[in-house]
Amino acid sequence: MKTYFIDEQQQLPLVIEPDGDKSAQGLKDYISKNQKELVDKMYKHGAILFRGFDINSPKLFEEISALIDPNLKNDYLGTSPRDKVAGTDYVFSASELPGFYPIPQHCEMSYMKNKPIKLFFYCNVEPEYGGETPVCNFRKVYNELDSEVKSEFEKRGVKLIRNYSAPGKRSKFNLWELKSWTDIFHTTDKEEVEKQFRKYQVDFAWKDKGDLCLTHINDAVVEHPVTKEKVWFNHTQVFNIDAAPIEYEFIHQRQKRMKTLMMKLFLNVATNLKKRGTPPEEQSMNMLFADGTGIPERYIRNIEETIWKNMVIFPWKKNDLLAIDNLGTSHGRLPYEGKRQIMVCWSEE
Repeated sequence: MKTYFIDEQQQLPLVIEPDGDKSAQGLKDYISKNQKELVDKMYKHGAILFRGFDINSPKLFEEISALIDPNLKNDYLGTSPRDKVAGTDYVFSASELPGFYPIPQHCEMSYMKNKPIKLFFYCNVEPEYGGETPVCNFRKVYNELDSEVKSEFEKRGVKLIRNYSAPGKRSKFNLWELKSWTDIFHTTDKEEVEKQFRKYQVDFAWKDKGDLCLTHINDAVVEHPVTKEKVWFNHTQVFNIDAAPIEYEFIHQRQKRMKTLMMKLFLNVATNLKKRGTPPEEQSMNMLFADGTGIPERYIRNIEETIWKNMVIFPWKKNDLLAIDNLGTSHGRLPYEGKRQIMVCWSEE
């Protein structure tokens, strides 16, 4: 096998390519013989990209992922709308959000008790334009944040608020609300939803007319269980009300399109209006300090600047398989146009 880094400075991700046999079976044999060494490398570098192999179906993707970590799971209480992939037990579409919608860097389900340990992404259809899945070492992000920002988040922790509308009530003009709770959790049965919340220790409250509010209070910084390094491990840069317009500033700097400029300007106006018209805890999505107080906009900007400085962006190639240490390395999605089909599965302890 040939190995190298997409980004030598960041040492992320480690790329493994075939030096001869490109077959999926050849990759399976290689992983079976070197599983512990590969996992150790994943924890050290943060992510491994298997490129150039004939991983030509979602089922093969699932089988190879299970060789790296057999503890694949299919229960999902996250925020991104996803569809189960037919013919598999554990594979989902990575996200059903529209292409213009940015997904900022995050460690998957950082706010959940049953957070994934490893993530696996698979490129079934290469994006026509954009649509990269950047990765970032969140251990480095923690180390490079402004000292005041680190101190405040470590002392105070964070609170994630998710407000979901009842079926048929979601406004198509609200970019912050992704779907109604029935669409997110794939059931109209309140008792079934409550059963999942109790199982995974999610605080919930039913509101007027069938709306639903979920809250999660967590530490903002955690210790990596293997490397013992401190990790920036929360969704502040994803869901804080000030995050989206800042994220699109960086996206526009990269893509430099009229569409990204217009989206940046629109988000600045829409965010200011939404902040004025809706209390912080009534926002569709928001991140506050754990005591319910707001997070200063300058903190959000410092977090975003640090992430983008350390982020590694690379184009997908068909049949790529990207394995990520979810406890120390983030991922996201840049806006795209045209065809794109990226799939995901994950493992838990």
